[in-house]
Amino acid sequence: MTEPLLYEISRPGRSSCRLPGPDVPLAEFPAGYTRAELPLPEVSEIDLVRHYVRLSHLNYAVDTGFYPLGSCTMKYNPK
Repeated sequence: MTEPLLYEISRPGRSSCRLPGPDVPLAEFPAGYTRAELPLPEVSEIDLVRHYVRLSHLNYAVDTGFYPLGSCTMKYNPK
């Protein structure tokens, strides 16, 4: 069973954090450097944390997976 992607669980109005308004004047960017609308997913903080933890588990780690030792892998290995 695969977990849903962030875009699949996105719901309007959800936010993982609330940032305060800027306390300095806003700068004007040259035309072409910004987009009017950027389609970012709106997810809760717990959904965002779950997403990144799931991604971190997809990475290979010597501590969690089989690490075949052989002549071609007998290089520096701190583990």
